[in-house]
Formats: sequence, C-alpha cells, structure tokens
Amino acid sequence: MVMTKNLLKLAEMEVIAKKAMFEALRDYPKPSEGLENLTLGSGITDSAGIFELYLAGERPQDARVLSRATVDRSSGEVHVEVFLDKPLFSASS
Repeated sequence: MVMTKNLLKLAEMEVIAKKAMFEALRDYPKPSEGLENLTLGSGITDSAGIFELYLAGERPQDARVLSRATVDRSSGEVHVEVFLDKPLFSASS
C-alpha cells in the first residue's frame, strides 16, 4: 500500500515534467508542421505521474509522441524520454 500523505499531486508534477521536457527538447528541431495540435497528455499511478507531449492526429492512433516524462510522486525525480531525431547540436559542440 502506498502512503498518500506526502505524494505530489498531478499539478505539481506537471510543472516538474514541463520544465524537464523543455530542457530535454531544447536542442531538437521543432516539428515542421502540426504545432497547432501540440498536446500535453497526463496520467497518474500510485507511484508516478506520466506526461506525454504529442502531436494529435485526426485519429488517436495517428498521434505522434515527441517526449514522455515520468515523475516520481514521492521524490519528484523525473525521467524524460525523447522520441525525435538527434539534436541539432551535440553536447561537444
């Protein structure tokens, strides 16, 4: 059983996720089309908040996920995955 007393709420985790995704996507090119359909989806489990930044399609199966952030509800630790081509700039440049 997970204690809920000190767990982060969805709105608190969203702030963490947005900041982490923005930082992770900083060096990637913006998608050339569909930005008007850019959407942040969210879900919550007992232990984590899951946030997906995606371009919505006409049908749900047409959506293109750009990034996913998972925020630990206890610690606030965040893990970001990026599903785009490589960054414009490498860390060594």
